[in-house]
Amino acid sequence: MSYDIIGGGNLNTYETPSFMTIGELIHVCNHNPTLVVKFLETDYTVSSLSSWRGSYDLPSISYESGAKTGKQVAAEIKAELKETHYGYKGGQYKYTANQEFYVANCGSSSEIKVVKAEVEEGVLVLYTKLDPY
Repeated sequence: MSYDIIGGGNLNTYETPSFMTIGELIHVCNHNPTLVVKFLETDYTVSSLSSWRGSYDLPSISYESGAKTGKQVAAEIKAELKETHYGYKGGQYKYTANQEFYVANCGSSSEIKVVKAEVEEGVLVLYTKLDPY
């Protein structure tokens, strides 16, 4: 399997994909509270939970430049699960910890999901893979 890197490119390995849920992301971040969280081969970290533009009732986690720790990411995403989210073209949605999520900035669509998280050189790295909608 090749992992798809946000912004282009990929890293080839051989595994069957199983996409991470919001709850699994919170769990792995809580277990690595002091480590910086980054997406594979980028300077992007996790930003916020929102409605995914591809299908507004599905969750999306956006990304941004910067450095957030596992503790910060877990706390922010957990808090956002309690909020009502609004679709880009309307609609109100609540998301749960057992839902898979796309990785896309607010108001945009993407087919990338997180498949695993690994600690590499003191950083919690999120690996991503395309999951066509």
